[in-house]
Amino acid sequence: MDRLNPCPRVDGCSITLLGQPRKGPLDMPEPQDQVPQATVEKSPERAERRMPEAVRQKGIRALFGSKWGLLALVIGSVVVVAGLGGLAWWWLTGKPEDGATALFEAVDAQDWPTVHEMAAKALADKRADPELLRAALFAQLVAYTAEADRQTGTERHRMLLLAAQFGDQATIVGLPPGREADGLFTLGRTLHYLSRFAESRKYLREAAKLDSQKQPRVNWLMAESHLLDPEGNRQEALRFNQAFLLTPGLDALSQNAGWLQQARIHLALGSPDAAEESLKHLTPKGVNSSEAYLVRGQIALLRAQKLVQNKESNRKEEFLKYINEARASFERVKSDALGDESARAKAAYLLGVILNLGEDYDGAMAAWERCCSEFPDYPESWAARFQIARLNHRLGRHDRTVDELANCIQKMVDAERFLNPWISKEDIRQTVDQVWLDCLDKKLFSLCLKLANGMEGVFTPELVYSLRAKTYIAWGEYLESSKPEDGTTEDNKALARRYFRLAGDDLTRLARFRAATRFYTEDLWQAADYYYRGGSYTRASRVLREYLRNEARRRNPQALLRLGECLLAMGKPDDALRVLYECIEFHSKDAASYKARLWAAYAHMEKGEYDKAEAVLVENLAGELAPTSLEWRDSLFTVGTLYFRLGRDREALEKLEEAVRRYPQDRRVPEARYFLAELYLRAAVAKASSQPNIPAMQSALTRDLLQSALEELQVIQKELDSQWDRGGTTPATQKLLRNVYFALGDVLYRLGRFGDAINTYVTLTNRLQSEPEVLDAYMQMARCYRAMGRTREAQTTLQQAKIMLNRLPPDVALEKSTPFSREEWQARLAWLERHL
Repeated sequence: MDRLNPCPRVDGCSITLLGQPRKGPLDMPEPQDQVPQATVEKSPERAERRMPEAVRQKGIRALFGSKWGLLALVIGSVVVVAGLGGLAWWWLTGKPEDGATALFEAVDAQDWPTVHEMAAKALADKRADPELLRAALFAQLVAYTAEADRQTGTERHRMLLLAAQFGDQATIVGLPPGREADGLFTLGRTLHYLSRFAESRKYLREAAKLDSQKQPRVNWLMAESHLLDPEGNRQEALRFNQAFLLTPGLDALSQNAGWLQQARIHLALGSPDAAEESLKHLTPKGVNSSEAYLVRGQIALLRAQKLVQNKESNRKEEFLKYINEARASFERVKSDALGDESARAKAAYLLGVILNLGEDYDGAMAAWERCCSEFPDYPESWAARFQIARLNHRLGRHDRTVDELANCIQKMVDAERFLNPWISKEDIRQTVDQVWLDCLDKKLFSLCLKLANGMEGVFTPELVYSLRAKTYIAWGEYLESSKPEDGTTEDNKALARRYFRLAGDDLTRLARFRAATRFYTEDLWQAADYYYRGGSYTRASRVLREYLRNEARRRNPQALLRLGECLLAMGKPDDALRVLYECIEFHSKDAASYKARLWAAYAHMEKGEYDKAEAVLVENLAGELAPTSLEWRDSLFTVGTLYFRLGRDREALEKLEEAVRRYPQDRRVPEARYFLAELYLRAAVAKASSQPNIPAMQSALTRDLLQSALEELQVIQKELDSQWDRGGTTPATQKLLRNVYFALGDVLYRLGRFGDAINTYVTLTNRLQSEPEVLDAYMQMARCYRAMGRTREAQTTLQQAKIMLNRLPPDVALEKSTPFSREEWQARLAWLERHL
């Protein structure tokens, strides 16, 4: 029998693997009766120069007149012509035929080293006769197949692949005459063991048509093929098995093999009773064989599984009975089948399955580990490792699950061609999806990424890129949306942007892979979006341009808008304006055009074209947009800020007050309130300057303006202080809060509330201990003490400022964040000390 899925010999119809008996040498053809005469060239001039005509004629007559001369001439001519003809015949027919005959003799003698040597030499000869090439390809097919039968594991697989390659070539150039059936059957059998079942069945059918004596073995292999092929027809397997069992003259060994095959087919059909009925036809010797016990254990296992699937908990005793029967059968096979490693490997794997079904998880894990270590070259080893991964997942051991699963995936080599008799491709895909989703749900993003990376080179790039991109996106969004109490820092935000960029990379790869599909432009859009969110504006702009070249209508306005944003972020305001105005002009009714006007205003402001910026913003506010729209809201805040920076205080006050009133929950309200406070403070200072004869503190209007500024600043201070305490402030928020404290101290000073101003500056110095701005806070405190007439406290404050100045690192450029350089600060503090 063959080592895997044995195909028994059949008495009365036994067919040798190589087919035809050895042929004898071909008879040489008979020599020709007629020999063509040579043609003699006539040249009278030369003849005259050589000899006289009479002498020449005399010599010829003498030659033909002598019987010995004539006889010698005839014999010589016959020998020469026969020699040349025999040489030509040997060269044209005898040489290649002798090579093919020698090859066939070596094949029939099963002298495989000689076969390889002769065949390789023939195949390397570019001038080899076609018949010799056919013989060489056939011989290599047969030799490698025969050698594979004596190997296991990867070496067996390598030889089968070589045999299949030579067999495929042989079917293209043609098989040797008289050996067609043998070649087709051997190739079909080889492809069967390579799990190329559909191809195998084609060649086996052709072999049976050419040689009816091969039909029993073909029936056997066809039944096995349909049984093992995930896409095979189990009913067809049963039909071929029954045809095999009806073969006349089957011996007991072949009959037992046939009935065991039928039992396995019934198991695949989910019919344990029919499988058990098939076992009743076994001979007494077959009943006690390892194969029979293996099938018997599988029958008990299937019955136990059906009880679990049907949730028949009331039949617990029956369930335990089947569990024990299966376990006993598998353990017997492991102990008794010492000469059949394949049967022992199956029993070792199934023992773990039955223990797992009986919820003996430690026993199942140990059984599968033993299966992996004892039978590493058998498919049961891979299946056991896969089951270990699934059991770890069930037990919540996520790290071990991913490690084991990634190990299994890498051993698959190619997911599309991978085949295991115990684990289907659908099982593998479902398990991978479940493990990935479970890790994603538990925020175990690194494990999700490890699993996706482990699939690379085995599963399709489409699946790997998609899973990896989804992992990066989920990871980035988790970090981006984490609440302050979760410990979110600016580093987390930067990490989130990095993950978005990595997601963009994988989405771009996915788009390239699916360039010829309808998903191409959608993948490009997603890639550009996450590049944008990750701050990679260069890559985002490149992908957006590609999107616009390939998608003429869908999302065209949005793509132009986003491209304009990216170009502006890249410091290319002119390019950005061209793209943004294209969006505005050609998509004036689309919502994106209003957003494009807003970004066009930003681009104009960056170029210093404030009048143009104002024009597009006012166009948004005066157009068809409603105040409830985001674009109208953004335009209102932006134009108010523009007026503030341009010093158009009255217009800025009007727009910012409206913005704060309409949208109190907007994230820009604290900054708008700060601008309002600055506007009130400016107005108060301007009012006081316009009435030099009236003390500023005595002007009611001035005090009202200062009080309005104070109220705005206190609202901002309260809100931002709560963010500071929660640890959720960004650098921009911290800068705003610092400015608010300085403005608050200044307003309190102008209101004459020097003590409150000092308290504000003290809070500021505590928060800015290592920042250059602390110097300005100390100086303002000294100013307040001086106004209160407390000179000693003012001097102490200035001394503290000197100490802080000396503590600041020498490489810190103070002029970037304070009004003075280091030397100017030293001079300023010294001057203040002298004039207190």
